[in-house]
Amino acid sequence: MANNVALPGPYNTYVPNAKSSGNLFVDFSRNINDFAVLKYTQPVPVEQAVGIWYQMGLDQRARIVDSDLAKYAWADGHDRPDANDGAEYFSELGFRCKRKSYPDKIGKMTSEQAAWDERDRRSRALAQLAMTARTIAVLNTLTTSGNWPSSHVADLSGTPISGVVGNWAASTSARLAIKRTLNYIKQLILLDTRGAVKSKDLLIVMGPDTAAQISVSQEIVELVKQNIAGPRFLMNQQEFKKENYGLPDRLYDTEYVIEETVRVTTQRGLITQSASFVLPLGTVLVVHRPSSLEGVEGGRSFSTCSLHIYREDDLKLETDSDSWNRIEKIAVTDNFDVNMTAPVSGFLLTNVC
Repeated sequence: MANNVALPGPYNTYVPNAKSSGNLFVDFSRNINDFAVLKYTQPVPVEQAVGIWYQMGLDQRARIVDSDLAKYAWADGHDRPDANDGAEYFSELGFRCKRKSYPDKIGKMTSEQAAWDERDRRSRALAQLAMTARTIAVLNTLTTSGNWPSSHVADLSGTPISGVVGNWAASTSARLAIKRTLNYIKQLILLDTRGAVKSKDLLIVMGPDTAAQISVSQEIVELVKQNIAGPRFLMNQQEFKKENYGLPDRLYDTEYVIEETVRVTTQRGLITQSASFVLPLGTVLVVHRPSSLEGVEGGRSFSTCSLHIYREDDLKLETDSDSWNRIEKIAVTDNFDVNMTAPVSGFLLTNVC
């Protein structure tokens, strides 16, 4: 008992509580709307979990075989030319949304006695977990080279693109590897979509570590220095992005987004926790930027990658009270499928660093 005896003092005469710190709580849960995946993948809400979608061909709208246009000539007094080859091919493809549940449970005493809203805190954490899983599923699809036409994949550790020497991180104002690569990709996508997807429709996606390395390449440093807005950019003035890791607002007139989603790959309880960005270092995606926040089921889309999401289970928060065990169960339910809607409208780059 003697070890527990103490004189009254400023640190032991009250019951500690959060009010003494101004109700300060450290919680890093992200807003689900902050996830970059929503900017480079088009969500398509669907009424049924299994369905089909159509990938339409593009050739017929640009097919001019004879440069003299003789087959389209229509002389006065003659019948109009017959249309016997105007049909376009299409592919019928399917989606199958797969339901996932991200659960947790809270003891009644914990919920009642916590100095904060424990249910709300855990719900936000589960929503972040669900969005992280969505992002991983999308990037697993987009970074699998077999999902792309072979001409829309390039490994910059070799020389896969004519005129491009070395990778982006080591590029100089003489090599212009970044500019040459982007020009090549823009022209290829314009050709392969038969003029439908232009450079203004494209978006570059990269991770923070990739952006950091590219930003200090001599090519980018010189680009900023020679830009009329360079001094304002270097002084970090208000009109420039603040989370661009030192990159200018656009890369050669092409917008980009930094994929900052983080994944922890170690089990809970280990002393050392391992965290990494979900988009690997050196991997860059060029994708068609969705023209709207949501796609329409059965509608026309050039989005490189789409998320078919079953409406009833779109990040749905559900709760259930177990009064006998005095436990509240909570879960976030998600139900989606990832599909490469138009792979010819994008490009996969690896080993850019």
